[in-house]
Amino acid sequence: MNPDRRTFIRTLGAGSIAGLAGCSALSGGDETATPGDDAEPTPDEDGTPTPTAEPTETDTATDTGGGGGGEGPTIITMEAGGADIWNTTDLGHIYYAEVSGDFDARVQVSSLENTNPHAKAGLMARASLDPTSRNVMVRKRPGFGISPQWRPEDGASTTSTTSEQGAPLSRIEGGIMENANWQRLQRVGDTLRAFGSEDGEEWTLMVELTADQIELPDTVVLGLAATSHDNANATTAKFRNLSGVEPTDNQDLGAPIVSGSVSVAQAAVVSDLGADTAPTEATLRGTLESMGGADSVDVRFEYREATAEEWSETGSTSLSGTGEFEIGVSELTPRRYYRFRAIAATGDNEFGTVSQLFSTPSGSDGSSEEGPASSSNFDPSDGFADLADWVDDDTPLVVVDEPTRESLAAATSVPGPRVVVFETSGTIDLGAENLNVRNDKCWIAGQTAPSPGVTLIRGGLWVYGDDCVVQHLRVRPGTAGQDEGWQPDAIEVADDTSGNVVDHCTGTWGVDENINVGYDTSDSTMTNCLIAEPLNDATHVKGEHGYNSIIGDRAKNVTLAGNVYALGTDRNPRLKQGTETVVVNNFVHHYSDGMWADPETNHSIVGNVFEDPQTEQPNVFGEGSVYAEDNVQRDDADVPMIGEGISQLDSEPLWPEALEAVSSSEVRSHNLDNAGARPADRTETDQRIVEAVRNGEGGVIDHQDDVGGYPELEENTRSLDAPTTGLKAWLREQAVAVEP
Repeated sequence: MNPDRRTFIRTLGAGSIAGLAGCSALSGGDETATPGDDAEPTPDEDGTPTPTAEPTETDTATDTGGGGGGEGPTIITMEAGGADIWNTTDLGHIYYAEVSGDFDARVQVSSLENTNPHAKAGLMARASLDPTSRNVMVRKRPGFGISPQWRPEDGASTTSTTSEQGAPLSRIEGGIMENANWQRLQRVGDTLRAFGSEDGEEWTLMVELTADQIELPDTVVLGLAATSHDNANATTAKFRNLSGVEPTDNQDLGAPIVSGSVSVAQAAVVSDLGADTAPTEATLRGTLESMGGADSVDVRFEYREATAEEWSETGSTSLSGTGEFEIGVSELTPRRYYRFRAIAATGDNEFGTVSQLFSTPSGSDGSSEEGPASSSNFDPSDGFADLADWVDDDTPLVVVDEPTRESLAAATSVPGPRVVVFETSGTIDLGAENLNVRNDKCWIAGQTAPSPGVTLIRGGLWVYGDDCVVQHLRVRPGTAGQDEGWQPDAIEVADDTSGNVVDHCTGTWGVDENINVGYDTSDSTMTNCLIAEPLNDATHVKGEHGYNSIIGDRAKNVTLAGNVYALGTDRNPRLKQGTETVVVNNFVHHYSDGMWADPETNHSIVGNVFEDPQTEQPNVFGEGSVYAEDNVQRDDADVPMIGEGISQLDSEPLWPEALEAVSSSEVRSHNLDNAGARPADRTETDQRIVEAVRNGEGGVIDHQDDVGGYPELEENTRSLDAPTTGLKAWLREQAVAVEP
């Protein structure tokens, strides 16, 4: 667990903003930098993972609000080509003025077309227009928030707050502000500061650079810059609310194959979007706030299902003055999320709002039915976490209809309560990046996929939201073709989260650990999981690291029940300092260290079975406080059950009300029958692991190729027919259908 030459383009001035070329991006991307060069689709040139799976909006621009009156705000549109603004030389476009002394420039990056995940746009200050010049840039990239980068000396390599060299200077976790599109670049004396903001009012310092890091001359080139990261095509970047600098000129940086340009126009502005919905129709509303100096404005809406690529559009309505308007749409699907945006057209110019979400109801009268309990002795509701008490009959379904990172990321990233269902099986290649679930209340229902289900490879799944559920999913990161420093977990319940449930999942071939619960979490549940074959001597910076599971410092009310920990060395699991856990009826097989309880911890450790230890370490060891009952060594190994450093308690320090332990005599056979994703529909890899454990075969591995390599599952499809009523019961029925 770890977190050229110059070409001058004289197109400045009022002009057409070309259609709907802009493309703004939802936040996404990983917080933990991974090594790599500039090849695709491996990590970014500075080590930040490529957001190829994160959803990118095909919006026009976030040209909403501000300005008021008849003229509307100024929209700056930049067309920029170029291979990149990075490394030792820059290829792109810049709109600038020469500024002396202190400055404080601010701008909102309204949109950026995703010509490449490494396209960039934002504020820049540089020593000169020479493409190798030292500079500082606050960059926005498709699929990411904003982060600073800088070239410390002329001709030197560029670094950033998300790269290995620049990360120690970052003032924000992970070096990136995920949900920000406002940028601020300030110089006071010899100190440069880069800020980010979600609203242009509250600013967060991202990095402070002194003359020790970069020294710019008194007179600098200051303005807006962009690059397409695509030699053959230009990107379109749109900016608004620029202050602190008044650009007068624009030109290419270096000599990109596709030249750039800048145009400026007054925008017609629509705000206050809203929707009144029924199961198959909606009335979409907006307010024309500014006419951009035009005598009339044609307004319309565009809409699409949240994860679809193509937009549908309504007819246009012509308005001769500001005020509210509405347009109806029909033939919608019940219980779905839709994105919609307003388009305001004045002559040849079109201005779009950032998209908003609405959801259609199911048409149900409502159902409180929970459905069947798990086929296992341990239901995912047996822990301290409430099992998705936010799900009702109107909770939208988000469909994954192809086994790709892009499809899954789009579904999980919808910012509202959602149930992710699968109309396809197959192997989803995460492309040597983690997939992050950032928003609360997401149920990933792997049980809904057709046989043989879904397996994620070459990356891990991180749950950053609260009150999420992950069921019947397999995650196998492996080495992913990376070098030293690649150390993913399979599934991670991230730090500072609460109420998350991981049930009937398989986590194998992790390089750090397989399935973890993060630091400072609360009410986390992990039930019926197959946690096995962590890679030992692979790409971890610390060397041998064949660890299965860790519960991070100060995690409270953690329930671990009915799991199989197998074919690893350590952390089966490790219960770190300040944790409080219930560890019940787990089966630990072929291990060096069993359950490790750090100081200042309290645990109820009941009914666990240990088999095939590789050392003489006690099965439960450390310095924590433990209530221990009915824990057994199944074989004749001469291993103490409880270590001398453990303080044994007379009663359980914590216990969830619904949980019932079974006799340890039932644990081995029960867990091997029930653990992992879709145990009634196991893949060849899961079946091999279970049989190896059952027969006392296999052991610690260093690479996924030692046991056959990444799987290629059949891509079978089917249309789901979820009932109008009883959604939660239906999800549980789908789960029981793939359990023994």
